[in-house]
Amino acid sequence: MNDSSQPFLSQGQLADALRGCAEEPVHIPGAIQPHGCLLCLDDRAETVHQASANLESVLGISPEQALGESPRRLLGDSLIERLVQALATTQRVPESLSAVLGPGQRRFQVTAYRSGARLVVELEPLPLQDDHRLLGVLNRWLLTIGDTTRLDELWNRLVAEVREITGFDRVMIYRFDERWNGSVVAESLAEGVDSLLGHHFPASDIPPQVRHLYDRNRLRSIPEAAAAAVPLLRAPRSDDDTPLDLSLGVLRAVSPIHQEYLANMGVSSALSVALHDDEERLSGLLSCHALGAPLSVSPSVRDTVHALVQIAVPQLMLLRSRHENELLQRVQVGRELLNKAHERWIDPELIVGQRGDEWLTLFRADGLVLQHRAHRGVHGTVPDAANLERIEAWLKEHTDRADAWYSHHLKETPLAAWRGDCCGLLAVALPIDTDQPSWLLLFRNEQVVTRRWAGVPEKRVKTHGDRVVLSPRRSFTEWQEKVSDHSRVWRRSERRAASDLAENLAAIIASHEIHLLNARLRQVNDRLERLASHDSLTGVWNRYRIEQAIEEELAAAARYSRDCALLLFDVDHFKAVNDDYGHEIGDKVLKTLVDVVEDTLRETDRLGRWGGEEFVVLATGTHARGAEELAERLRERIMETSFEEVGRVTVSVGIAACRPEDTLKTLLARADQAMYKAKQTGRNCVHSVD
Repeated sequence: MNDSSQPFLSQGQLADALRGCAEEPVHIPGAIQPHGCLLCLDDRAETVHQASANLESVLGISPEQALGESPRRLLGDSLIERLVQALATTQRVPESLSAVLGPGQRRFQVTAYRSGARLVVELEPLPLQDDHRLLGVLNRWLLTIGDTTRLDELWNRLVAEVREITGFDRVMIYRFDERWNGSVVAESLAEGVDSLLGHHFPASDIPPQVRHLYDRNRLRSIPEAAAAAVPLLRAPRSDDDTPLDLSLGVLRAVSPIHQEYLANMGVSSALSVALHDDEERLSGLLSCHALGAPLSVSPSVRDTVHALVQIAVPQLMLLRSRHENELLQRVQVGRELLNKAHERWIDPELIVGQRGDEWLTLFRADGLVLQHRAHRGVHGTVPDAANLERIEAWLKEHTDRADAWYSHHLKETPLAAWRGDCCGLLAVALPIDTDQPSWLLLFRNEQVVTRRWAGVPEKRVKTHGDRVVLSPRRSFTEWQEKVSDHSRVWRRSERRAASDLAENLAAIIASHEIHLLNARLRQVNDRLERLASHDSLTGVWNRYRIEQAIEEELAAAARYSRDCALLLFDVDHFKAVNDDYGHEIGDKVLKTLVDVVEDTLRETDRLGRWGGEEFVVLATGTHARGAEELAERLRERIMETSFEEVGRVTVSVGIAACRPEDTLKTLLARADQAMYKAKQTGRNCVHSVD
């Protein structure tokens, strides 16, 4: 390996170096660590394809002999049967196995897994005496985490417990951010060991292919970081030269680059266990370091550490879920309060006016925007209106509305020119199916922080074979960096709560709009119904509706033998009113006349406009004499009424009392005949045909 003397790289060189690191084949090193040995068998465990070069020192048989020997002779029928049966349905034997093997009848820990079409068996010598205290450790740990109520408390107890049972000098919890940079959030240290608590590590320290390995195999043990790797030897007549994937094992050799990294850090032994969140995404590591002489922990202790982490993870998820649920519950309370007054809170400006301060506190935000259609509610510190429109247009064009979009460093995004004084944005589209998206936007201002790095995160290069890769840092002495133009990081709980609030707001807004739409539909339907049954000028029943009422009353009169009568009246000389005063005054006369008539009628009587200046009164439960009295009252009231510009107006009234044989046609004909007689006899009078 040749060290480049170039401390700072161009963008092109950096991209090449990062690509070189990402392409390092750490899963197929062709070698193992020396604290165990390896046998690679065919799919049916009938032949040995590969063996580690240290086989004789571990198992008591040379690799050359093993490559020509039957696996059953080497490992025994019982173990082979167990492995073949277990690996028929899974990639790796999940439980820990032990076996007594070799001329010296030594006891070994057995790790077996499938690698392509081959079976891999890794053997690690076990101590002569089991560590019986480990069962007590697990039992105590189960009780301990049950009493843990805070995340930081859980981390601190875990690192202390692991250091207690392993003896490592430093045990720490290492958490990844959204860009895979790491930071130490908890640690337990031996006396005199420098603290790394709160220190940050760049993402390049654990490159993508290494993180991927932690997704497949959550435990990585390096008992002696500087030890030379033990190569894997092939059978002489083997025609399969495919590199052996050792991802699922525990003996995989350490990358030379990683060996140098550990050496620069002063680490002689390491053990790490992956932490995954509830979405099975790698979220951090439990990392253990020995800083003096190499420290070899037994497979039993190593497996116990793994078990401690596996037990802690569900409690971790539970505590995180409780925190998220508390935030979601507070958002839900906001929704309930909105619902109580939803009739008047459809306007986003009113919504944020009522809930703005509360939401800024909940989301640790400095400003918020609620945008729906052409309406916008703004609270706190946000970009100006023109820039908000540009931000919303970009979000509509470039984001998936099903997921929240967020950044705590807007200066590095396409929104940089429009951000104003804001450095962070969490944008959630309200799930309302419209062409014009609705948005909940939460903004954060700058938060200047001093970030402590474990060494200067400089980028140097090395050549590794024909590849250019990043060189491990030489110093891990604390280096401080002032970070500006950033806001607080948007936590997952905050992103989920914002999405939940957006759903709540969408439901409320949709409910409002449906309510308003239904109200408008009811108004339109009422208007249409009224137009279908009422006269548009006077507001009384039209001819169609009054005819319906007359037919209904005739049927009731025939069925129950009750009286009814029809009054048909006409405004005298109404054509002259229109000619002399105009149709507008004529219309006013008709409306005033209707008011006078309705004020005179009984509640059971019905008034309808028959056409032009003719009107019909259906007098229910009234015989001929009663109808004449009603008609005379109407005539007198109309004659006594002042019609302003026109003065006095009179009417001629015809009366027809219903007979058993009457139909709508015959009853109307008699009433019309009576009204005609009233006009012939001088108008302003009442005439009855009965």
